[in-house]
Amino acid sequence: MPRQMPTMRDVALHAGVSIQTVSCVINETGTISDETRHRVFQSIELLKYKRNPIARSMRTRQTRMIALLVMDITNPVLSVIASTVEAAAYARGYNVLLYNTGLNAEREQAYLGSMSDSRADGVIIVNAIDPASALHLWNNYIPTVLIDCTAPGDVPLVSIDNVEGGYLATRHLIERGHQRIAHIAGSPTLEIVRQREAGYLRAIEEFGLAYRKTVPSHSLQWGYQIGYNATKSLLHDTPRPTALFAASDELAIGAYRALAEAGLCIPGDMSVVGFDNIEAAAFTTPPLTTIHQPFQELGERAFSLLLNLLDGGEPDEPTGLLPPRLLIRESTAEAGA
Repeated sequence: MPRQMPTMRDVALHAGVSIQTVSCVINETGTISDETRHRVFQSIELLKYKRNPIARSMRTRQTRMIALLVMDITNPVLSVIASTVEAAAYARGYNVLLYNTGLNAEREQAYLGSMSDSRADGVIIVNAIDPASALHLWNNYIPTVLIDCTAPGDVPLVSIDNVEGGYLATRHLIERGHQRIAHIAGSPTLEIVRQREAGYLRAIEEFGLAYRKTVPSHSLQWGYQIGYNATKSLLHDTPRPTALFAASDELAIGAYRALAEAGLCIPGDMSVVGFDNIEAAAFTTPPLTTIHQPFQELGERAFSLLLNLLDGGEPDEPTGLLPPRLLIRESTAEAGA
């Protein structure tokens, strides 16, 4: 189990004061009575609290550099989130050092390993292959925030509720009368892929459907070609599914191509739901029904959390799940319509 370091909140609770009071005592600011100051220092000593060394040295050694690690910068979802983080950083006078792992787990490990010695004040990790590696940074007191991947220990996380998103997409198809709904997934190596499948299965079980089929990707890629190949294989099923829930819009757009080649119409012959609401989803024919992700809010919240850590604070909520939203367009219809 990772060690649980005492936080400023723990000190405040132990001393019976506010977090702001603890911060004032540590930073020697504000007007604090000697009795309160003594009580706070006593709690710090008893709890063996150690303030984040990077935050403590902000006034003298701050580089105003943020490290941003992204699994695949060519992915339209990740590129928008990365762009939002960069814009938020720029607005606050920070530069961003981009690490693109290119879907390579070995490169990701090398980058994460080197960040302990980097000049960056803090780190934001977007959709890591192995987010557990973030513990190495966190346990070395490097302010770290994760986006859209599981937060090990107490590492702060900002993400959409992927399980709920998978559930909403599948329930929408069930409410349209579909009984044979297949799921085109990405690689089960990725936690968000497993979460979206869990939402799909939750809806299938809740409504008592007998048919369930997931077609996973055998690589970390989950783009157009994977969706195309998965749909081609599903069309060999007898009877074939009448609806598809794809774990990303790119997978869904790949499915469009396979269905068109087979002479099948969307949504008349096959209803399709995606996930993400990338820009292209509104321009497919027909426009794609999908689960909307608030990319800008994800990026801005992550940077805000990181700034709070850099200022010596503690995240209000170590894990922050944003609600997904079903965006109904023209790619779904009643079964048999």
